[in-house]
Amino acid sequence: MENEKFKNLSELIGKNVRIKENERSLKKKEQKFFLDLIEDICQIEAINTILETVGVHTEKYDTPYIRSLKSLMVKQFGETQTEIILWWVFESLTPDGDVYPLLDEDGKKHILKTPLQLYKFLKQYDGE
Repeated sequence: MENEKFKNLSELIGKNVRIKENERSLKKKEQKFFLDLIEDICQIEAINTILETVGVHTEKYDTPYIRSLKSLMVKQFGETQTEIILWWVFESLTPDGDVYPLLDEDGKKHILKTPLQLYKFLKQYDGE
């Protein structure tokens, strides 16, 4: 690696050329960020559920983390989308393991079983 020579992009294409990441790449990164975040939150919820079944209650310790996470999510996604995300992660499963439907303003039921379905719903809801 020491012998590798790196070139500045401006040396190759010129100093006055601006490079911009394409929209598709940005959307893929945004989707990956969202899916990774949801996966991590779901893992935390699953671990807490398992701990509760064996008598270990972690609410005292989890609450500040969840509040902090919620604050960051509001900055990233907005209040409404954050509430939908948190509902989906923490409250959307029935005791039998099924998924509660989410009703939109028109009364249409949306059954969101996967993080990708949640992502697409939020994009549709957001008008994107």
